[in-house]
Amino acid sequence: MSRSLVIAACAVFAICALAPILAAYGTVRGDDLEALMDARTWGLLWRTIQLGLGVTAVAVGFGLPFGFLVARTDLPGAGLLRTLGVAPLFVPTLLIAMTWTIFSDVRGAPMTTWVLGLANFPLVAVFAARAAERIDARLEEAARVAGGWRAVLRVDLALILPASACGACLAFTFAVNDFAVPDYVSSVGVKFNVYADEIFANWSQFEAPGLAAASAAPLIALTLAALIPALALRRRGALATLRGGFRPPERIPLGPWRWPAFAFALLVVGLSTLAPLGRLAFEAGGGPHRWRPMSVQAAAAGAEIPTPAAVTEREQAGESTTVSTATYLKTAPRILMAQVSQMGSAFGKAIDKARDDLRRSLTYAVGAATAAVLLGLILGHAIERARRRWVGRSLEVLALLPLAAPATLFAFGAIVLWSRPLTSDLYASQVMVPILFTGRLATFAVLILAGGVASMSRELEDVAATSGAGPARRLFTVVAPNLLGSIAGAWVLVFAFAMRELDAGILVPAANKTAIVRVFNGVHFGRDDYVAALSLLLVFTIVLPGLLWNLFAKRRLEMLP
Repeated sequence: MSRSLVIAACAVFAICALAPILAAYGTVRGDDLEALMDARTWGLLWRTIQLGLGVTAVAVGFGLPFGFLVARTDLPGAGLLRTLGVAPLFVPTLLIAMTWTIFSDVRGAPMTTWVLGLANFPLVAVFAARAAERIDARLEEAARVAGGWRAVLRVDLALILPASACGACLAFTFAVNDFAVPDYVSSVGVKFNVYADEIFANWSQFEAPGLAAASAAPLIALTLAALIPALALRRRGALATLRGGFRPPERIPLGPWRWPAFAFALLVVGLSTLAPLGRLAFEAGGGPHRWRPMSVQAAAAGAEIPTPAAVTEREQAGESTTVSTATYLKTAPRILMAQVSQMGSAFGKAIDKARDDLRRSLTYAVGAATAAVLLGLILGHAIERARRRWVGRSLEVLALLPLAAPATLFAFGAIVLWSRPLTSDLYASQVMVPILFTGRLATFAVLILAGGVASMSRELEDVAATSGAGPARRLFTVVAPNLLGSIAGAWVLVFAFAMRELDAGILVPAANKTAIVRVFNGVHFGRDDYVAALSLLLVFTIVLPGLLWNLFAKRRLEMLP
């Protein structure tokens, strides 16, 4: 590997990803450290741990069986269910929370745990599915001869658990660092404060950056305690299942359990993907306003169905009346047509109002994903091909730090770092946002591409070196073409997370004018059909690159960290 190329990549990674964290802790003073001894701080930490464990339980309970069923059994529609099961990774968690908080009586810890569990179960499912596909058929054949299909399942479970545990560690990490969902869920009813709230409040409300950084230290330690084992589990589960002379396993027949298993998988997809998107589509078409008594009466009388705003206005004037179930059923077709018309109007309004925000979000995400993949290719290769093993492992741990730091801490660290007189023009410009997102999300690209390099034989590089190809040429002409699936997967994942990055976006001024921040503001200040339409546009934009790759590329996306 080219030493100068690695040094340059390390320098860029240090500036974009590590310097904001160091800048945040540069504001800490002696008095700020007293917060670590405060009983409230430790109470919030314990509450956050409980949230993380609850989310992990939901994610494993759904993700482990789902991943195994769609990857290794004769489940009906397994391919489509598998694709839909990954969708929650690409849907902003705020949008999932918007759907489930319609049950206003359930808030606080239960609802936060449920929403984040649904949002993060794909992390476990993806790891479980990939590990299940990498089980050698010879092992299953031996187990089947010894004890039938039950013995096969026991062997498979032992080989899948390490990879699933890696996904569970990532789900725990995402849950304990999330700010947007607990904040939104607690906007009505009982307040459910978690550690990320404390960090955000110390910075934005109390203007105490040192206190915010000091109070974040236990959360970073907790996150690293989950991420470092995840690295070892990733190697043991996702990579170690491949052996010499590997034979892909056959699909396991479910027999009489085939349709109950299908019902379970469909339920998981419905709860995590179809329900949020369906609810947004319903709201974009006028939502419950269309089905209120006055709209039904208008439809039954053949009159023009009033708009949602007109319905609300007239109901406030006391004009609403009771309507029978038969009348509802009779007028349903007309109301559905009115909803379709209203949805078109809502999308037009969303495009008109948020066109520039969507364009900026797309530009920022493309820039961040491209830069992160370039860094990931160089650093991922250096991690796996380092001559000294400890050097590679040290780089791998350093790559975890941006992910271990809460997004709110990373964002105000970037503010402290870049809002100085010397760099104030850069801080105020749109270039600041790709830099912020690259530093925050490059970890995913580094780990995904390190995994890709680890599964690639060294012989190809050795042959190229013997023929006279230099380190940089080998990297871009030999290694990169063989890792196209991993490169595309890393790009798509970073792009998606950049499009949905809210926790950092609401703090850094240059990132305020993005589509996800506009949705966040719309939800909190006058949510209506236009906000739902904008949310659907945002989701479509996020999933589009992965959808195009799956439709036209011959290689599968590799999105395992």
